[in-house]
Amino acid sequence: MKHIKDFSLKELEEYVAGSGQPKYRAKEIFSGIYKEKRKNFSEITTLPKEYRKELAEQFNISTFEKLSEIKSTDETTKYVFKLKDNSLIESVLIRKENKYRRKMSTLCISTQVGCPLECKFCATGRMGFKRNLATSEIIEQFLVVEEETPLSNIVYMGMGEPLLNYENTKKSVEILSDIHGRNFGRRRITISTAGIVDKIYRLSDEIKSVTLAISLHTASQAKRNKLMPGLSRFPIRELLKALKYYVRTTGNTITIEYLLINNFNDSQEDADNLIEFAKEIKFVKINLISLNELPFMNYRKSTRESEFEKYLLNKNLRATLRKSKGTDISAACGQLATNIPSTQKST
Repeated sequence: MKHIKDFSLKELEEYVAGSGQPKYRAKEIFSGIYKEKRKNFSEITTLPKEYRKELAEQFNISTFEKLSEIKSTDETTKYVFKLKDNSLIESVLIRKENKYRRKMSTLCISTQVGCPLECKFCATGRMGFKRNLATSEIIEQFLVVEEETPLSNIVYMGMGEPLLNYENTKKSVEILSDIHGRNFGRRRITISTAGIVDKIYRLSDEIKSVTLAISLHTASQAKRNKLMPGLSRFPIRELLKALKYYVRTTGNTITIEYLLINNFNDSQEDADNLIEFAKEIKFVKINLISLNELPFMNYRKSTRESEFEKYLLNKNLRATLRKSKGTDISAACGQLATNIPSTQKST
């Protein structure tokens, strides 16, 4: 059975017209699901009763079930969702206050079951790649969490590489930001990628109003090949060209994510390489991230995090040492692997 949330408004209009219904019925369906948050076709009362029954026979309106919800001591919440094929994915809700003491809630959304990139610091990569998520499965993460907590921002940086599931990622952005539905502002949406060069060019042209984050972690090609072997076909110099194209096309600031690893990418030479890379990009900021050590990895958290940050700041770069959230529930950067910690109580 098809999922109604796999359809953009335009696709829904084409389907409705082909089924002999007036075209405006598509907006009634779309608005009912995303604006009025109806969970069953029978609740969309602007539709004729018989048509509601017909839609219920042809489409699923829900894609999965919430299996677990686990809250960290720092208020971060990890959700485990069970898909129709029994695959599991995780989403993470991060709560914090901004500099104006306004409460913010950011949802990290998954786009794949597992990941094919095999990054050596990431538990998701260790799972291997299972499959891409459908558009409906990406959207449902947002809808389920937003029903409980108003969301300030969305970041496509849960499980998987969003630009390796480009079409479904793009469509999910279009659906969530559609003015006839949730109307979630694209400026509040960030797509985080490890650096899929050809798709960065497409994103720059096709969904340019979303912001972009790059998981760089080292500006040395040899080190990047070792740390992120799945990216070896996307050389750093080609990545830099794509990022400069993005900034030139959109005028947006790029965020560089840099995981600090002891005696691997945290020396002054590493900092100088990062500075050289970043200064070629017109608008850029750097998030420095503490490594979350996992049993399988050979890397350790840097002992020079503060010094590295100060060095970048002294070179007039925008750099922030970011505190990891949700580490106690395996919800922080690199920890997602569809495991429910036995020491945590699910709700």
